[in-house]
Amino acid sequence: MWNKNLDHSQKKSHYVAIVGGSVSGSEAAAMLADKGVRVVVLDQNTLPYGKLEDGLPKWHHNLRDKQEAEIDKKLDQNLIRFIPNIKVGKDISFKDLVDLGFTAVILANGAWKDRPLPVAGIEKFKDTQLIYQNDLLKWYNHYHEPDYKGKQYDITDGAIVIGGGLASLDVMKIVMMELVEKALKEKLGKDILVDQFEMEKKGIDKYLEKFGLKYDDLGLKGATLIYRRQAKHMPLKQPQGGTQEAKEKAQVVSQRILDNYKKKFHFDFIPEATPVDYIEENGKLKGLILQKFQTLDDGKLIPIKNETFPIYTEQVISSIGSIPEKIEGVPYDGDRIKTEGDEDISRIAGYKNVFAIGNAVTGKGNIKTAKEHGSMVTQRLLDEYLEKNTQAFDMELEAYNQEIREKTDNKIGKIFKELFNKELPDDATVDHIWEVSKEYQDKVGYKDYKSWVALHKPIRYEEIISDKKNADEAKQ
Repeated sequence: MWNKNLDHSQKKSHYVAIVGGSVSGSEAAAMLADKGVRVVVLDQNTLPYGKLEDGLPKWHHNLRDKQEAEIDKKLDQNLIRFIPNIKVGKDISFKDLVDLGFTAVILANGAWKDRPLPVAGIEKFKDTQLIYQNDLLKWYNHYHEPDYKGKQYDITDGAIVIGGGLASLDVMKIVMMELVEKALKEKLGKDILVDQFEMEKKGIDKYLEKFGLKYDDLGLKGATLIYRRQAKHMPLKQPQGGTQEAKEKAQVVSQRILDNYKKKFHFDFIPEATPVDYIEENGKLKGLILQKFQTLDDGKLIPIKNETFPIYTEQVISSIGSIPEKIEGVPYDGDRIKTEGDEDISRIAGYKNVFAIGNAVTGKGNIKTAKEHGSMVTQRLLDEYLEKNTQAFDMELEAYNQEIREKTDNKIGKIFKELFNKELPDDATVDHIWEVSKEYQDKVGYKDYKSWVALHKPIRYEEIISDKKNADEAKQ
């Protein structure tokens, strides 16, 4: 929160609003504040961490904590005012935000909306028998919290996951570990301690050894991953170069990664198929109708005429990617914000002082790993990934987030140069922005950044597991 006596009195300064406080938004805010620009950061969530908090599986806790600490350092500055729990388009309209008089408005709100599963009519099962990835991850990361009040899900044995890529493999791990934990508690008692961090690290078979059990002892059907192409075409490894040899090597690695996941987490895989319809009985989802495809050498998909087949399940999890949630008043070109002029600045079409950075303008929302940024990942790292996938993923994601910061710096540098050509807001505008932003903070009980984060940072899964282990040891 600004020191009113110190900074607000120095009114001859630019004001910038940033929508979204995660990796790109916090980087932009800190860079502008370092140049003496006052910044208002609006975030739709209670905390500004975006998918680090709600979309990165909780076993990546070391990376999460490190990245969130960086965001805290950037946002807890004298020239930055943070407003939580404010959604542009709902709590304040995009037009009203622009009309407040900011020198510039920057959209860094990411991509939070799941891409709809393209099966007509299946949305009626949403949140009962159809679960989307973003909802699943938010539940998985937080349901252990004593005061969790979000959506609740119960993973069904025999669940089907639609998708590909490392994000979908993480979903498969979640599904299978949830099923194993439930089966263990049914077999050995609900009070038994199941540590999913340990299970994720060791794999299901090695984890079950501590209980003297094998996977087959649990009586699970397990889950199935369905992907539209062959395993080797999964975007798990980006070719190191444009040659055919590099492409074939990448395909071999992608196949190995999938095989490793299947072995460690006991799920099935159906390639070259995609859902085109669903099976319903008495108002309940009972399965999917899959269209069979043929994958050509260049990766092109050819549907095999009249070849469909059913797969029976009572739960479908869609993991086919995320797109930005559209804000009324912002122009779009498909899923992407429509921009014009210099690509490095990403000025929103029709506005002189509104810009976009990060996934808000790319139209992509999954946390990128080796697929988009393979040049940053050595073959040694990918080999390590097969045995120590969490550590390698963390390294890849950290490298990706660093790339986001560098790209943001480039854009903000150019935007900042444009600010010099704009008129400074007058004192009346400065006062108005000050009062409006303060009203929004007061509405949610916000006092200052440090105390807000300390009050709202959730209890971590690792803390609960540690407490339970200590309690068990004390009993012994």
